[in-house]
Amino acid sequence: MFLKNISLGIYYPGRSLLHRLQSRTKLLVIFMMVAALVVAGRSYWDFTPYFVAFSLVLVGVFCSGISLREMWRRLWLLVTIVLLSVLPSLFTPASASDSGRVFSVLPPLILSPAFFLGALLCIGLATALYCLLALLPLSTLHRASVQRWLRRSRIVAIFVLITLVLAGLSALERPAGAAPRVAYMITYDNVWYSGIFLALFLILYPCSLLLTMTTSPVALIEGLTMLMAPLRWLRLPVDDFALMLLLALRFIPTLVEEIEQLVKAQAARGASLDSGSPRERIQSMLALFVPFMRNTLRRASELATALDARGYQVDGHQTHLHEKKLALADYLVLLVMGSVLLAALLI
Repeated sequence: MFLKNISLGIYYPGRSLLHRLQSRTKLLVIFMMVAALVVAGRSYWDFTPYFVAFSLVLVGVFCSGISLREMWRRLWLLVTIVLLSVLPSLFTPASASDSGRVFSVLPPLILSPAFFLGALLCIGLATALYCLLALLPLSTLHRASVQRWLRRSRIVAIFVLITLVLAGLSALERPAGAAPRVAYMITYDNVWYSGIFLALFLILYPCSLLLTMTTSPVALIEGLTMLMAPLRWLRLPVDDFALMLLLALRFIPTLVEEIEQLVKAQAARGASLDSGSPRERIQSMLALFVPFMRNTLRRASELATALDARGYQVDGHQTHLHEKKLALADYLVLLVMGSVLLAALLI
């Protein structure tokens, strides 16, 4: 299930450099990274700060003690979705006005009868090849994992086909006295904005994963509460906000486990989310909604009762279990990160 790739709230114990740092240090590093990237966005067509920030992320992954394979297992799904959303934004119809300075113009695609005949022939060959692979008596092709990937390939193929058709209609031109054609171009603005969007995702999302995977939820909330301490002067409920955030982070893995148990219970009764018609899959998913909401509300009620029984109160000075004074390593990391990011902005 894709739910297994969720890392928010999941803590990986360890003794690496990132594990030993205080959560305030890691939060401040992320804030510095965000501020540097916001400032870097003002420098048109300057990707140097983004390359430097991405290199720092790779250094952070190396210092966390978490394998690249584990990080990629948590990243691949969203990276694929972001790439599928960024690539179409690179192309602009050639007939568009006020599109900015042109970076490259793609050769136009003439929509002649020969083109449609070739497209239908390719689709027919691909469909025949798919049916042939599905019918061959090969043990490898009948494995559950292979069948699952074949089912997903159908969805991807339909999505790509619909995207190509919509993109072709949006860029369709009808020159006078000539066959209709599809023409696209790539502008500097498209490359710049798509590049910085992809860079922001590849930098900030791994940073958030490293933060939650190397910091326990309690320590993370303690550090966030200490950083937001000045907001108490404005009479803002900092401790209430910290408690809600802690409960949300703490119960994300619990709710994911709850969904997995419900899916297994439905599978034991003959229902399946991976097979059957779309209507049967929707009915199976709806059958999970009611028990999931009931169990979630039950857990919330039990948690509220437990807090009342232990006499929890927000008033008064809260003590901290994990957050201590910043050590030498914390100051060195903040100094190095700030210096490197500032140098990247000034280059």
